[in-house]
Amino acid sequence: STWAARNPSARVIQPRCSRQISEAQKALWAIACQQRVTKKALLDNAVQEYLTQQTSKLEEIASNHSITVEYLKGLIGGQTHYHNSWKVQRHNALLHAKALEVNTGTKYSLTEIQKMVKDDERLQNLMWEELEQHIVALNEHCDTKIHGVRANNVTATQDVLVTTDRIAKELTGLCDHTGIYATLLVTRGHINDSIQSTWTTTDNSVEFWEDVFGHQIVDIACQYEQWACTQNQNLLERNSLGSLHKQITKAISSGLEKITNKKHIVMNYHSYETAIIETYGVRLVGWPEDVRFVNPSVIGTVAEAQKLRDMLCSGTCFWKKLSKSELDLFATELNAHRVASETIRKPQKKRSDAGIPRKRKAPIGGKENVRPRKIAHSTHKRTLPKSAVIIPTSDEEDSDEDT
Repeated sequence: STWAARNPSARVIQPRCSRQISEAQKALWAIACQQRVTKKALLDNAVQEYLTQQTSKLEEIASNHSITVEYLKGLIGGQTHYHNSWKVQRHNALLHAKALEVNTGTKYSLTEIQKMVKDDERLQNLMWEELEQHIVALNEHCDTKIHGVRANNVTATQDVLVTTDRIAKELTGLCDHTGIYATLLVTRGHINDSIQSTWTTTDNSVEFWEDVFGHQIVDIACQYEQWACTQNQNLLERNSLGSLHKQITKAISSGLEKITNKKHIVMNYHSYETAIIETYGVRLVGWPEDVRFVNPSVIGTVAEAQKLRDMLCSGTCFWKKLSKSELDLFATELNAHRVASETIRKPQKKRSDAGIPRKRKAPIGGKENVRPRKIAHSTHKRTLPKSAVIIPTSDEEDSDEDT
């Protein structure tokens, strides 16, 4: 079975069809490539000549105005490093719509599709509603390419290999830039997947697993693969409401145990201020504002539970140990609420018949079904019965021997 088959409700990224290229087409591409190389060389020479003239001109202006060349370059070539978020443009939406229309049997190049769009009067005179539909279709196409599932095991394996290799290169470069340590573990999620487990470590990170956990990273990868295969869950099952509740509860409880250094401590949501903050001096920081602070099992939507889970995993929502000044300030505010007779903890729900005397119910069936009482054992020490056999004394034995 494939990953796409185990996720029937997810959108599938269709594999690309291999394009048959003739020898004549290859020859034309080779000629075009050589022409591009020649044009690029001419452009590079022209740009280098311009830069040489620009440098001499900048030096002349800097000398006349008694400023540095670096300051002048900042005035001339200053630019912002902040960019707006990427959005689908009208031109790209039309190109995507035209490509879906014409690429049924023969696949056209981007240049050919651009010319088709330019010559199509219907696409050039679209109403805003039709253009909005094309933009939505392109957004869905981009989202499918990012979050869609691969159609078969071959393309899934290729995607894993290419992406893992890119991430490994990025981690190695980041290690050289910043001196970080990193370990990347990748394994398959189902027993029928053809993805091979792999791992990547920077520098001597592999020694961490042997020194701390007492296992080589090969053993860790094998155990990780066994755990993943025994899960046997698709995308919906991994992010189900019950699974999210379990993950959130475990993250909050483990964080509370770690920061308080107390095992088997129980999180109290009803009396959080008194049972957790006042007692242990810790606070849960970063809880989402649009999610009620309640027991995770009470959260009823997947979106809210997933948002809280992601914030706990990323460290945005975390446990913080309060300093002495913060704890004193909290205690002062808590005492002020108590003086004002405000409710600090959630009151316990009363019975519907509270205040009414209740009689003990008689056993069903009379005395026959009454459980017999246990026999009370005496605490006095029992005395053993005396033996009837008469044992003679030593004096009696001597007198018998004399006679």
